[in-house]
Amino acid sequence: QRWIHRMEESIGGVAADLLAFPARLAGTRAYRYLLRALKERQPPDCRADIHLVAPDYVDANPAERPVVERIFAAFCRAKEDQQKADAHLLPEGGWKKVLETSYAPLLCSWKENDLDLFHQFLTNFGAWHEPTGITESYLLRGIRHSPRRQLHFEQREMANAIHWWTMFESQGRQLDALSMPRFGNQCGVTVDGHFLSTDAVASDVDSRVIAGLVSDCPRPQLAELGGGYGRLVHFLSRHISTFRYLGFDLPECICCASYYLMLAFPEKRFLLYGEADWDSDVANEYDFVLLPSFELAKLPDQSVDLFLNENSLGVMLPDTCRYFVGEMCRGSRGIWHRNHEIRRNHLPQGNTTLVNSEYPIPKHDFIQRLRFPDVRRFIVGQSWTLDNDMYWYYFQRNVKL
Repeated sequence: QRWIHRMEESIGGVAADLLAFPARLAGTRAYRYLLRALKERQPPDCRADIHLVAPDYVDANPAERPVVERIFAAFCRAKEDQQKADAHLLPEGGWKKVLETSYAPLLCSWKENDLDLFHQFLTNFGAWHEPTGITESYLLRGIRHSPRRQLHFEQREMANAIHWWTMFESQGRQLDALSMPRFGNQCGVTVDGHFLSTDAVASDVDSRVIAGLVSDCPRPQLAELGGGYGRLVHFLSRHISTFRYLGFDLPECICCASYYLMLAFPEKRFLLYGEADWDSDVANEYDFVLLPSFELAKLPDQSVDLFLNENSLGVMLPDTCRYFVGEMCRGSRGIWHRNHEIRRNHLPQGNTTLVNSEYPIPKHDFIQRLRFPDVRRFIVGQSWTLDNDMYWYYFQRNVKL
């Protein structure tokens, strides 16, 4: 048996040498693609009941119309008022291009007052063919077109992540703890009949940590900048029985969050932009307050127990990033964010983005309590990777001042 193993190892080494030589000549990128392709061709050790879900577009549901009408009215108000906002609060760089292409139906629906087009986009934003910045639908659709890549994704990448969660994170919970509604025609996977987003494991881990940070608050006041369609707060709702959530984002993204969360939590009370003065005492009666990001300056000082951010600070122009970090610090008693530690994004204007150490969080006002790498970078794929640049930080306001 040992001799057979040595022979197999030798054959593998010779084959690798033969493949590596032309790949090296073709360049680093070709070499990396070769390694990925070989990994995708490795057969799974065993077949798990995991299946990729990347649906085609579906028709809008007329029963959703009352909800969609509220969202459309708030969106139109936000787009009108966005034109009056400070220039540094307007989308720039890569996000500007995404809005002009992927979110074109929303912009057209606003200009043409077309509620049907607006509803159709919200019905399918989770399966959109172009990158929206809030889901991975376009990547999953690409995987679906290659049976070999799909098998590798299902039986290696997702299977490993779910196995890790089952062994070390589930604590007796079943897979329904990772499931989520499919409003918006979401892409993802089914596992033993449960629908999961591709980052369900990491979202569960993150939400449990966040819930622990506010466990001493009877009804924590949470705020989030750039929360996408509401994935993180949806998972948080499973670990925090009652809370108040303020979501700040671009008007287009807030539409998706409003649609998803209002359908996912029909029993909750929602306040959308322009429906009432959200910074008054009246707003405390609502569970969810969803607003365009240019409204953040109205947030009362230290009114939020924890301010959340994933990724978006790391794609902003430097001055815009500094502004939003300053507003997050002013309005909160704690900050929890995940962004780039070293790598910078290069923006079309010629600027580069800020990294974590450059965020202007005042050291005399906030104490850094936690810093650790994002777990999702370690559990995806066949083996662990150390190529991880995304770090979580938790800052707590210094109450001794």
